[in-house]
Amino acid sequence: MHVKKLAPFSITPLKTSVLLASAMFLSACGGSSSSSDDAHTDTDIDTAGRLALFDTGEPSALKILDLDSGDVLSSFEMTGEVPALYASPGNRYVVATQRGDDLVSFVDSGLYTEDHGDHMHDYAETPSLLSLTLNDHKPTHYTVGDSYGVVFFDGGEASSSKVTVFSDETLGSNSTLTSLDLETNMHGVAMMADGHLFVTYRDSSITGTTLPTMVERYHLDGGSFEFEERYSETCPALHGAAVGAHSLGFGCSDGVLVIDLHEAGYPTTKLANPASLVEGERIGTLLGNHDVEELVGLAGDQMFVIDPESESQVYLELELGDGVGPLVQGFTTHGEVFYVLGDDGGLQLFAPSNDWALIGRVQVMDAPGEDEGSPSIALSSAQDRMFVLTPDGQSVIEIDTDHGETVRTIDLGFNASGIAWVGLAEAGHDHDDEEHSH
Repeated sequence: MHVKKLAPFSITPLKTSVLLASAMFLSACGGSSSSSDDAHTDTDIDTAGRLALFDTGEPSALKILDLDSGDVLSSFEMTGEVPALYASPGNRYVVATQRGDDLVSFVDSGLYTEDHGDHMHDYAETPSLLSLTLNDHKPTHYTVGDSYGVVFFDGGEASSSKVTVFSDETLGSNSTLTSLDLETNMHGVAMMADGHLFVTYRDSSITGTTLPTMVERYHLDGGSFEFEERYSETCPALHGAAVGAHSLGFGCSDGVLVIDLHEAGYPTTKLANPASLVEGERIGTLLGNHDVEELVGLAGDQMFVIDPESESQVYLELELGDGVGPLVQGFTTHGEVFYVLGDDGGLQLFAPSNDWALIGRVQVMDAPGEDEGSPSIALSSAQDRMFVLTPDGQSVIEIDTDHGETVRTIDLGFNASGIAWVGLAEAGHDHDDEEHSH
């Protein structure tokens, strides 16, 4: 069978303009803000970070916008389909996936921290395109966990699925950590948790669907993954995965498969579907945060908080209001807030640590029209800030998630699709462990 290979797209620097004040650019240790009594305290840069946005105009380009000045620092011409944009585990790099073009590209935001032994040193430099690209078939799911970024390539009729893992450190040397070739193709997912890789499995004898039905576990041995176990508990039509503080969940047509990350051997539990689930629906999207015990599952317009260890209430349904459906949802950086942007244009904020009580509501925009696109959201790892790209792609609305208030609106001057925050994360912060997918 002859399979036509998709032509790779090209990505080249279109324009680079550097608009960095001297207070932000400290290229030598002598620029430390320390006192004369201690010349080697941290060299900190006070910055809100940068946003990656894809300009769909002609020529189409990936742009890096400085949140402090509002200026576009760099623009990289990009052809091919509109990419999905994510942040790397340490928030330094932009990860751009183009499923139809069999391509993953990386852009260095220019904001990073180096350990100089006796102090930490922040840098603010010009964004740059990495020469590293990933070129395997159909990169579809991107997840972050254990300081690793994981790309799952679905594969196709002529190619099996593949998992590629990287970190900010490996990207710094223009390389990945390692890859794992799977036996067959599938619309699957892989996640790093507790030093192990959990990855979906599909028996090649299954026909009629490319959804997997089982989960395997591997561990890192030097520069490669070593197989440990294929779980006997099945998960029919598996779709959706997320990691929480203690557990890893996978969405199944008949419920949720949960793996306990704190018990020896990582045992599984199968949760039946919630009793209030609308007939014909299933949980097909899961979200989690490393600081939150519960997971959140989406089934159509229903949203369920899942507590696998609860003896009284495994599922708690979040009520969004009559006729309101979710458009975008997720956890803030440290899990203090779970947000839901509804199709009425309202942003609802829930507190996981307070029995998931509704703590605020912000009317972010008018209800999007049927012919409009969906809004996109990026979260800052430096501040309690959320950035909402409006459905028309013309502006970004900045929200203070701590106080539930609109801070400002940034008019872009171009039509954007996709958004990701990159920058200097708060000290001690690890990236959320959650699933990202098309």
